Amino acid sequence: MKKAKLSRTISDEDILKNLGVLTEDKKFKNAGVLFFCDNIEKFFRHAIITCVLYKGTDKYKIIDRKDFTEDTISNYNGAMTFLMRNLRLEYKIKAGPREEILEIPEDALREAIVNAMAHRDYNERGANIQIDIYDNRVEISNPGGLVPAIKKEEFGKKSISRNPLLFSLFKSADLVEKVGSGIGRMREAMQKVKLPAPKFEFTSFFTVTLQRPKTPQATPKLNLQN
Repeated sequence: MKKAKLSRTISDEDILKNLGVLTEDKKFKNAGVLFFCDNIEKFFRHAIITCVLYKGTDKYKIIDRKDFTEDTISNYNGAMTFLMRNLRLEYKIKAGPREEILEIPEDALREAIVNAMAHRDYNERGANIQIDIYDNRVEISNPGGLVPAIKKEEFGKKSISRNPLLFSLFKSADLVEKVGSGIGRMREAMQKVKLPAPKFEFTSFFTVTLQRPKTPQATPKLNLQN
């Protein structure tokens, strides 16, 4: 309600109808369940987000893992918290309080997560949205690949939503700006901090790979006896 700037001048039922998530016979549509149910796993066992932190650059050793199974907004916030807890921070001190800067731009991470949630194929029951953190990269993948109506050469130039109602709810919650702009914002965010451009892969999954900066080398100690 707060994010969508809706007032309580009408009933909750009418608000839900206006958002498009409630049918005339007062049943939730799938998008309504995803956004407003406190445990979506009860209805969509596959609609969760799995976050995993690995040691190294492959899936050999797991350090931390968390499954997020609540409503869509809570799962989004949980996934962002997991990333911010497990990625490095850089501190910049200017006039006033020190500034904390995440090693991968938050804007790029947010766009990648929202893209995965808004455009995944919810009819695919065999896989979750997966966020994998390696020593050198972050991979965010969702079942579904590219929407069939979009050709590979049109990617980033043309956008068709697989889940238009779900996308409109993300827009109401102020998590997306406009259709088709997310890929460009990811690229721009990475370019600003001089990191490689995001890598996009399309198979039965859609995968975004964001490279982490190389770990700074330790400053050599001075030999004061020389």
